[in-house]
Amino acid sequence: MKKMFMAVIALMMTISASAQFYIYCSDGNVIKVDSISMVAPGEPEQPNPSAGIGVFSVSADKQVTFSKGNLQYTQSTNIWSFAENQYDYLGEANIAIDADVLADKVDLFGWSTSTTNFGVSTSTSDSDYSGSFVDWGTNKIGNDAPNTWRTLSKDEWEYLLTNRTNAYELNGVAQVNGINGLILLPDNWTCPAGVTFKSGGDWRVDVDYAAHQTFTAEQWTKLEAVGAVFLPASGNRYGSTVNKVQDFGYYWSASDCYDYFAHYLDIGSYGANRSNYDRCFGYSVRLVKDL
Repeated sequence: MKKMFMAVIALMMTISASAQFYIYCSDGNVIKVDSISMVAPGEPEQPNPSAGIGVFSVSADKQVTFSKGNLQYTQSTNIWSFAENQYDYLGEANIAIDADVLADKVDLFGWSTSTTNFGVSTSTSDSDYSGSFVDWGTNKIGNDAPNTWRTLSKDEWEYLLTNRTNAYELNGVAQVNGINGLILLPDNWTCPAGVTFKSGGDWRVDVDYAAHQTFTAEQWTKLEAVGAVFLPASGNRYGSTVNKVQDFGYYWSASDCYDYFAHYLDIGSYGANRSNYDRCFGYSVRLVKDL
């Protein structure tokens, strides 16, 4: 009762230092006080940018939340971070201007093994990427401790896209704020007012992302608020050449395939496929956090 009394006192406005007030408690007691005051409410709690987005089933008994953007690495400071927005990507900026080397900040990585610096390399030799997978999430990313985030496996990407309840209704290609890519919707979601979502893609060559559906920045904010994830079609890198930007997106999995191949998620205007290819190619990375 004392705690409740103090809470009531803190939430009422000062009227007069000389006035007397009576507080009637639920237990029948009446408390006489000389003054009461109110503490102005503080700023609303801001969302943690590393808290993750949406809730997604990646197996029958496991759910994850996605990072707020694609993984990025700044070589000069040895800092790992996430893109500021989900639709951000570096594209051709992965390569230094007038140079045949990687730029200081990159977001297209070769498949990560103990033989590479998490795929930060222009080598086109698959043998340079041999060995067992080393997860990008083992790094400190932003303010998050090492091993807070991880990479989805091939089977988890498969479950997310085809096996969870209503899987085929919970993804669709789109152009978001002028950027092509794939939208993933969380397990349980409600379409926000003023937004219409169309699942799937289109195999016809004359139908592109924007023709399937487009969302303004304002509409995307509403979708993101209910847990939607956007994977931009950020292209790929082979050595020091970046290709297919805004045509296709390629996202690594944690699963190897033969000695020098690995599985990845392939995004096009048709939707999403799971495939495998040479580890030396630079692909995007979108990490998740287990719930």
